[in-house]
Amino acid sequence: MWDRSPVKLSLLHMVPAVAAKSDILVPDLLGRAGLAADALSMRGAVATRSQICTLLNIFARRSGEATLGLDLAAAADPLQLGLSGQALIGGRTIRECLAAHARQMPTLQGGVELSLAVSEGRAYWRHSLLNSDALHASVLNEGIAAFVVSALRSLAGTSLDLHIALPHRARAPIRSYEDKLAADVSFGAGAGITISFSATWLDQPSHLFATTIPEAADQSAFDTLPMWQDDRQLEAALARIFASAALVGALSLVDAARSLGISPRSLQRRLASCGTSFEEQTEVWRRNLAQQFLAASGMEIGAIARALGYSDPSHFIRAFRRWHGVTPLAYRRSALARNGN
Repeated sequence: MWDRSPVKLSLLHMVPAVAAKSDILVPDLLGRAGLAADALSMRGAVATRSQICTLLNIFARRSGEATLGLDLAAAADPLQLGLSGQALIGGRTIRECLAAHARQMPTLQGGVELSLAVSEGRAYWRHSLLNSDALHASVLNEGIAAFVVSALRSLAGTSLDLHIALPHRARAPIRSYEDKLAADVSFGAGAGITISFSATWLDQPSHLFATTIPEAADQSAFDTLPMWQDDRQLEAALARIFASAALVGALSLVDAARSLGISPRSLQRRLASCGTSFEEQTEVWRRNLAQQFLAASGMEIGAIARALGYSDPSHFIRAFRRWHGVTPLAYRRSALARNGN
């Protein structure tokens, strides 16, 4: 099956390092998939998923590593995957991380169906590559599964009791997978990847979330926290919350207050004492980040809108025109010209 779904080549960012260990020339792999020798160095470069799968299959054969996908996942850096990777590790809970990852997936690859379900105390995370042949996509699917498993364990801060179901035949003895993944693994069932674990983990605080707020027994104890007494610390905490909530589309006063463990009214009163408001803080955060994205990256306008928590790019464009009097594209052209690009 010819899968023409678009995939950012940043998905392969770890290939050069892993290939070097086997003395495999990356340009040769790229050429076999019909890609330019320098394709991996091109910002925002896109290929079809069939090309990605072809490259990975050839890589696996040349390296002699049947479970190459697991090795690639171990060398992967979520932040190299753009908003999709950032979302997977940036939420406050595992549930929020998975929801944000699903929301941002179109910025990394198309033709993907993601879902989370809970049944009889187990959470089931499903990742399906639409229009892909299970065998042709086997290395890619194994890499995706291993990558998500690693992320889930990092978020939980412990080794979860996981079961992984993959849609193709095993490429190596099942024991090889279970040893590397430290989980039960089954093959040939379903249309995509399914990773299951205890649902009790879904709403536990993420071990990686940057905004760790000390628990306080009551409001008077909370009032003594440095973050609550220092304006800058409060604004910094809100900025971290905004960055996480925007990725999942949950940027709101109620959401931010819940993250801080206080009522929305208390948060508004505290911000008013600083001479600001939640709405103003949100707008300042969005405006500053939008300027950074437009001046220093090749991110598409739609991706920037998603990163800022807008449900539609048109909402971002209208807000940006109100801030600067020009469209985001016009601002980008001007910024690039000032920088000599």
